[in-house]
Amino acid sequence: MTVAMRIGLGLVVAVVAGVLDGGIARLLMRGVALATEQVPAFSVEATLGIMLIFSITAVPLSVTAKLTSRRGVRFAAGALGTLVLGFFTTTIGVQEVTNANGLSALHRLGLGACVAGLAAVVLLQPWVVLRLVNWRWTKPSLAEPASS
Repeated sequence: MTVAMRIGLGLVVAVVAGVLDGGIARLLMRGVALATEQVPAFSVEATLGIMLIFSITAVPLSVTAKLTSRRGVRFAAGALGTLVLGFFTTTIGVQEVTNANGLSALHRLGLGACVAGLAAVVLLQPWVVLRLVNWRWTKPSLAEPASS
């Protein structure tokens, strides 16, 4: 498999992971809006933007994982994407939680569950990317000679 094909497959994996993780995060953001008693008005453009951010932050790990099997390099690439995504998620999340005043216990419980879910999505994105990279459809077929 050529380097260009590996990079291309890495980019496809990043988009798939971004759509999956971004979609889940968007649903949890809707839960945060409901828990903080805000009107959950979400646009298609914003949803696609969130999926794009998740896809962009998945690129370093997905492309690196397709190019090398070295754990240190993969870890560094995964940490980079997760830290960037965690920064954006934390800054936005802190604003939402700070604006949540006078909530009932049930609303606070719902808010905490959604925030924990968002943190889990961010922290599990590298795992999702690596599962997709190692999937059957992203590996070379047996008819192709293995390149070193």
